[in-house]
This record gives sequence, C-alpha cells and structure tokens, in this order.
Amino acid sequence: MALTRRTTWNSQARGGFTLMELLVAMVLMVAVASSLYTALHTGFRARRSALLAVEPTMQALNAIELIKQDIQGVLPPDSNGLAGAFVATDSPGFKGRDSDSLEFYTTHVYPDEENPNGGVGKIKLLLEDDTDAEHGNYTTYRLVREVTTNLLAPKEVEPEEQILCRDVTSLNFRYYDGDGWVDDWDSTEDANSLPKAVEVEIEVAYFARDGRTVKSSVKEPERRRLIQSFAIPCEAAEETSETSSSGSSSSSGNASGSSSGRPAGGASSGGGGG
Repeated sequence: MALTRRTTWNSQARGGFTLMELLVAMVLMVAVASSLYTALHTGFRARRSALLAVEPTMQALNAIELIKQDIQGVLPPDSNGLAGAFVATDSPGFKGRDSDSLEFYTTHVYPDEENPNGGVGKIKLLLEDDTDAEHGNYTTYRLVREVTTNLLAPKEVEPEEQILCRDVTSLNFRYYDGDGWVDDWDSTEDANSLPKAVEVEIEVAYFARDGRTVKSSVKEPERRRLIQSFAIPCEAAEETSETSSSGSSSSSGNASGSSSGRPAGGASSGGGGG
C-alpha cells in the first residue's frame, strides 16, 4: 500500500509546471502580444493616413458630381416663365487664384419639407472664406451651393446654403461655345443661349502629415487639382438655339416688312398727290 501511494504522489507531482517553465511561457506571451500590437498599430495608422490622404480628393469629387447633376438639369433662360439667366463670372481670388461663380436655374433640386417632390430652383456656386478652418497663415475657402426654391415669392428670399467642399484654394469654370473655351458667360448678352459644355476645376489643400492633420504649419500644404468637363444636355442647347434663331428670324421679318412698307407708303402718297 505504501508503494502504491508513493507512486501515485510522484505521478501527480510530475503533472505540474515548474517556475522556470511559467516564466518562459509568460515571456513568449508578452513577445507575441507586443508583435500583434505593433502590427495592429501600424495597420490602423496606415489606414488613417490613407483616409486622410483621400478625404480632400473625395470631397472635391463629390462636389464635382453634384455640380454635374445640377448642370445636366439646367433650364434654358425664359423657357418656362421661372428660369432666368445663365450667368458665369470669372474673377481672380487671393494670390491670383481663381474664384469664379456660376448662377443658373435647374430642375435638379432635392425634395424637402416645403417641396416634397423637388422642382425648379436657382443655383449659385461660389467660394466663401472658411472662417472655421485653422490652418495658420494659409487661407482656404469653402465651396458653397446656394439654393433658392421659392421663385415666385413677392419679396427676396434668403437662399439655403450648402457647403460642398472645404479647404478649397481655387475654383475655375470654363464654357465651350462651339468654337473654343471661354472664361465667362452671360446668356442675356447672347440671345439667352447656353454653352455646349462646362469645365469645372477645383483645387484643394492637403494638410495631413504622417497620419495626422497639421493645423498650423509654416510650409505650404500640398495642393491637388481635379478637372472634369461635361456636356450640356442636347434638349437645353437645342431649345436655346431655336429660341435665338426664331428671335433672329422674327426680327429680320419685321425689318423686311418695315422696309417694304416704306416704298408702299411713298407710292400711295404719290398717287394721292396726283
């Protein structure tokens, strides 16, 4: 019996771990955990850097896409009694950078509480000083979309402002008239005509460095420029062409009628004198 008990006790004692084995296991666990933490930290930092890098570009791309949809729904001036002129102004901004503005009427208006089905609206695109930005001595702007939906109001209505993009340094529009690109456009001076195509150029600043955003830096930030051009829908362009051509034909008809009426009047007066 004594031999059996001693054998059982020895087998139970050999089933545990020594202090040295526990220390080695703990060291290995710490090493593996440190490696995993380093790998995860590097991965999350790389992901954050990538998101910061593409964020300004994505904002500019989304703004250009919205501008494209607005212009594709443009209404020819005086087409339905609500649409007004298509006016584009070319103006230099801070340090000679472009700060253009564009005003037109479109059917691409998002529905809201007042207009559940959307409808016709007046759109104005322009740059404003970004007072909320904290970039030291470097000046940036915000691209603003002003929307006016109540076009029949008896008094002037304040437009609704929508910020499309921040950290903008330049905004330039160009317009294709069929022969070449021009920097400005005023439909009231060209028989209420619309351009054939519009080109949008947005330049944004990138302030991120090593995965973090630098708000105050002596160096100028990296600038990224996005350019996209798109055509005006054929229906709008054809309608403005027909309007201008009919206006020209009617004016020429009036001129021919008045010129033919003068000799007739002279002949009748001569006959009366006889």
